[in-house]
Amino acid sequence: MARAIPSGAATVYRLPNTQENLSEYLKKVEGVDLRYHGELLIAGTRTLVLAGVRSSREPNWVRHLTGVTDLELNLVGSSPFALIVVEIDDEWVCAVTWGASSRFMLDELLLDDDFGLNFGIRRIDPDKVRVIRSNLLDVSARGMEVSFPSGSSLSGFPLEPAGELVTGIEGPADLAGLTYDTATDGRTWNIRAGRALNIQLGRTPETFIADLRKICAIVDEDVAGAPLRHIVEIRPVSSNDPVMPDLENRFAAALGGDDQFGPLGVCWPSSAIREIGQAQSFASSRVCRAAARVLEPGFEIQELVGPFADVDPSRRLEVLRKAGLAPCEDELGAEPLTRPISMIKWVAFQTVVEGKTYALHQGKWYEIGEGAVARVKEQVRALLENKSSLTFPVWIPTGERDDEHRFAEKVAKQPGYLCMDRGLAYTPMHLRGFEICDIFGPGDEIVHIKWLGRATAASHLYTQAQVSAWAQYFEPQAMQQLRSKVRVLDSTRDVTERPTRVVLAIAGRAWHVDTLFTLSQVSLLRLSHELRNLGIELQFADIPFIAKTKGKSAGNAA
Repeated sequence: MARAIPSGAATVYRLPNTQENLSEYLKKVEGVDLRYHGELLIAGTRTLVLAGVRSSREPNWVRHLTGVTDLELNLVGSSPFALIVVEIDDEWVCAVTWGASSRFMLDELLLDDDFGLNFGIRRIDPDKVRVIRSNLLDVSARGMEVSFPSGSSLSGFPLEPAGELVTGIEGPADLAGLTYDTATDGRTWNIRAGRALNIQLGRTPETFIADLRKICAIVDEDVAGAPLRHIVEIRPVSSNDPVMPDLENRFAAALGGDDQFGPLGVCWPSSAIREIGQAQSFASSRVCRAAARVLEPGFEIQELVGPFADVDPSRRLEVLRKAGLAPCEDELGAEPLTRPISMIKWVAFQTVVEGKTYALHQGKWYEIGEGAVARVKEQVRALLENKSSLTFPVWIPTGERDDEHRFAEKVAKQPGYLCMDRGLAYTPMHLRGFEICDIFGPGDEIVHIKWLGRATAASHLYTQAQVSAWAQYFEPQAMQQLRSKVRVLDSTRDVTERPTRVVLAIAGRAWHVDTLFTLSQVSLLRLSHELRNLGIELQFADIPFIAKTKGKSAGNAA
């Protein structure tokens, strides 16, 4: 008969020790029948124990079932749960949970969001990682879970060099120092690590408390020795992080026009990704006393946030979150393509606090590790060296709404250059249409041009290039329309092969790594990688230009 192991599986959360009473870490939840609720001393440690049953309402689909089968069934259910809140020391409190309903009892705003992940990167076997869950930090916000049942090293997982937020990891872990390790002579155990940690804990009062303290000690070890440390170089900043007030104060100052802490830029929200290329204007809601406005497609960040200079600094973030901006199909801002989107999702900001880089992206704050920043910067610097040989006339801003189109027509006066700006292509995947390119080059180059005075221009430019390249590769209709459009503009030319060079050409400033937000650099690397997989070379061009006159801002770093 197998020997019983003196430990059992449980899910552990960690919270900062900021509340006087342990009950303050919990929420009031309806439908709970508590069988025990009280403080206990466990191995001399103060704890709060809850145990009971949570009832669930009859699910909505029961009526569907009854309508189909004419059966009257009582499917109201219940779920048992238990949790122990443990005061570890003056800094931390742990909550150990059993049962699916127990996690609903915890106040999520107080959780240490990276607790489980920080244990996992230190103890999971780096050559036998089984699952990684992640989200991209771009306008797609793509979520992904990749698994290897037998385990794999990190090289087997398609993780970005930066710009990918790892939210969970699973694999066999070294539990040295815990009860399970002693009882099994060092056998590993498959843990699930993310916001919480599913792990083995001792079954006696003494081993239970000792294991929790050991786990917290492991999590607080120097990350430099963690074998999987590189996957957590980009982390979300929780609302209860001590740095948050400083970040918000810096951001509020920037909204008021003070750029001493870092640049502002425009970030295209993920909820409006389908409308890129369609917007002819942007409708802005009222901002306190400032009236509702209609912004042109080429609006600068200063135009968007200008009214916030008249808002009290303590209220700027609140007002920004409540204000809305919607892309519109017409030039008057009367035909919105989406519902108004919170203005905080349109604004990007980056700052450095005590040597750490923080970025506001899609309305959320992220900390970007020094290693990730340096690694991305080095790769982008090398990428930008691949310059195009195409030539461009001087871009002299006209101040008109169609300034970009006028310049594209000017470029097309050169032999072999064709203006395809505003000539939308329509495919089954792009029913509203998309721009194949702004200029079709003499060597069949796909050229996207932009006055890059702000972050919107950068993200918009990247997305245009990506959409066009994918459509040409995967949708025959896109290539057919490209051939037709070229033939209409130049009857002597025929596009027989899919173009293999994409050129990003900008004015307003030259391509330089130091003028790009870190997350904008990440997006550029991702674009280069995707194009390379499609057999396309990404090149860059600096358009000679005359600076915009005062009153028409040249914008900030993208």
